[in-house]
Amino acid sequence: MSEVLTDLVAVLAGGEGLEGGGWSAAQLIGFCGTVGGMLWPFFRSRAGMLLVQLVPCVCFAVHYAMMGAPTASALNGLAALQVLVALAIGARPAFRIVYLAILPVIAVVMAVTWTGLPSVFAAAGMAAISLARYQTRITLFRGIMLVALPCWFVHNSLVGSVPAMISDVTGIAVNAWRLLRGTGLTPPSPTPMPPAAAAMPPAAGEAKLS
Repeated sequence: MSEVLTDLVAVLAGGEGLEGGGWSAAQLIGFCGTVGGMLWPFFRSRAGMLLVQLVPCVCFAVHYAMMGAPTASALNGLAALQVLVALAIGARPAFRIVYLAILPVIAVVMAVTWTGLPSVFAAAGMAAISLARYQTRITLFRGIMLVALPCWFVHNSLVGSVPAMISDVTGIAVNAWRLLRGTGLTPPSPTPMPPAAAAMPPAAGEAKLS
């Protein structure tokens, strides 16, 4: 764990890190996913957040495969399919059945690709993210993501994925910030009442009471 954190600091400081291997193909693909992982929390709409999440899903599926983390790789591939179905839920509630049918596959993937604790945390993170994507309210979406991302952070620290750890930390920080700001929580501002009409002068020829 301490070696991974050392690599994380080295990468952030502009050094090579990761055993001095420089920028490998796995790292480059991982950092492409990091960009998507860092950007999606800034989007205001549910559809926008989901669309941007496709980038880290695809990139990290390849990244984890190259790093020898089969559970995370398979689950990210499944997540890409899940995102597409989740997008349809907002407009077509019937897709909820299709979405829910994907959830048991998480347990199957964990069992087939079992590697110990990394598989446990990857599956836990994927299950929580699945619950988040099922929500149509942005507040619940962000709140559940705050539970899911720490699970992925633990997984990524176990497998030594620096790009994914950076993505997780950014996602946690930005989602917490947006929730604290009340984004999506506060009701629309009430329409301001028009100012009271000024007293109208008496009409021409109208007698003025003394």
